[in-house]
Amino acid sequence: MSVVTPTELPSTAQQLAVSRRMPLRAPPYDEAAARAIGNTAFSGTLSPQNLRLTLAQEPKLAVAFQQMAHVVLFKGSVSERDREIAIIRTGALTRSEYEWGMHVSIYAERCGLSEAQVMELTCNTALSESLWSEKERLVVRMVDELHHHSTVGDSTWAGLQAHWPKDQVIELVLATSFYHMAAFFLNSMAVPLEHGARRFPSGVVQAAVPGDGDA
Repeated sequence: MSVVTPTELPSTAQQLAVSRRMPLRAPPYDEAAARAIGNTAFSGTLSPQNLRLTLAQEPKLAVAFQQMAHVVLFKGSVSERDREIAIIRTGALTRSEYEWGMHVSIYAERCGLSEAQVMELTCNTALSESLWSEKERLVVRMVDELHHHSTVGDSTWAGLQAHWPKDQVIELVLATSFYHMAAFFLNSMAVPLEHGARRFPSGVVQAAVPGDGDA
């Protein structure tokens, strides 16, 4: 994993985005915090800096989180398109605007996902057969079952085994599970959205507890 040089780390608290819950870790940074904030394999202009700055409040867990994310995103053998279908659907189901927006912004076009496909992953319960292969619909079914039932059904399991080797079945389930955990963290900490990342379309709202904040 590449490491950002210290000059690229925030030098003042005024440079940090503001969270309504967990504040982003402000400078100065000790070695462990600087490593947690600087670790990134993203080479483009859009990078999960606000997430790293939040995780840096607990550097030991930040390192473990980033290691798992790195394996899922950069070391797996599942196709990038299948993986991102799973993650974008997970971000939509968990109503994590940060997770959804980052993955749509960075990966959707690169994976050949059209705007219509992104919208179906985001807004529709069922997918159009004309837009998706049987294998891709199976990925979404897996994600939906994991989200709603905390497991997959026997028919979905049989389909996974028929389309992917054992190691990739494990990878798909773990990737989906990891991004559920990531969404829970992002939502609960109120990690500020990154500048330049996509926002939810109209009608899709950030996760909230019903009645929370009511007088």
